[in-house]
Amino acid sequence: MSYDSNPLEIDRFQWVGKKVGFYGSIFIIALVSVFPVLWMLITSLKQPGNVVTFPVEYIPRNPTLANYQAALEQAPFFRYMLNSAIVASGTAILDVFLGALAGYALSRLRFRFKLPVLLLILGTAMLPFIARLIPLFSLARSWGLLNDYLGLIIPYAAFQLPFAVWIFQAYFKELPDSLEEAGLMDGLSRIGVLFRIILPVSAPAMATAAIIVFIYAWNEFLFALTFMTEDQMRTITVGIALYQGEFQYPWGTISAAVFMSVMPLILFMLFFQRKVVEGLTATGKA
Repeated sequence: MSYDSNPLEIDRFQWVGKKVGFYGSIFIIALVSVFPVLWMLITSLKQPGNVVTFPVEYIPRNPTLANYQAALEQAPFFRYMLNSAIVASGTAILDVFLGALAGYALSRLRFRFKLPVLLLILGTAMLPFIARLIPLFSLARSWGLLNDYLGLIIPYAAFQLPFAVWIFQAYFKELPDSLEEAGLMDGLSRIGVLFRIILPVSAPAMATAAIIVFIYAWNEFLFALTFMTEDQMRTITVGIALYQGEFQYPWGTISAAVFMSVMPLILFMLFFQRKVVEGLTATGKA
């Protein structure tokens, strides 16, 4: 029997081809995803005169940490990081709390117009952010929330609340009814069942909602630029955008600042990636 006509050998090579194609695709996707972060690191280590040279230096010949020193000295970098952390954490906590309440009601309670209410909540996420800027700025100014953390936390939480509600209601629908029935038989109220039974077993949904909302609030630029006009109240995205050079744009300094600002998010996401995958998988089944 010839080599080409052997079914076992053909199946073997097909299996190997599928594996090579699968892992090759993963490698390409990972490389494309990691390249921007890697390029920021490379740029941040270059001498100022070598950032925009041609041919491009993919490996810095004379690496330096001067850009990191400049990023920390030219602006209150850690103050910007603290502001972003406070705003993002407050937004995530508020959205997890409100999203859990609304998601539980939409998944477990029976009331009229449940589907229209859910569609209305999800429909608000389709409104463009720029259309909300002027009215929200007027409200923040009249309520004295400019240059105040709440001036960003409240709008951010409102923008991302539909996503949190969708995550929680989809996840709660997958939980068995026996958990809730056991709590009600023990004398717990609906709120007691939610906080003492449902939420403790909903860590993947909580992690998914909290992390994605946190990343959005950390990265948002337009509202942070408009609402925070004092330098000490700026978030990290606005602070980095305002780095300025005397005669040229300091790309090395900006790259160093951006790299330092994204590393906490990357490490945070890697640490909780399993919970996020579990939450997204569970909500995708609903």
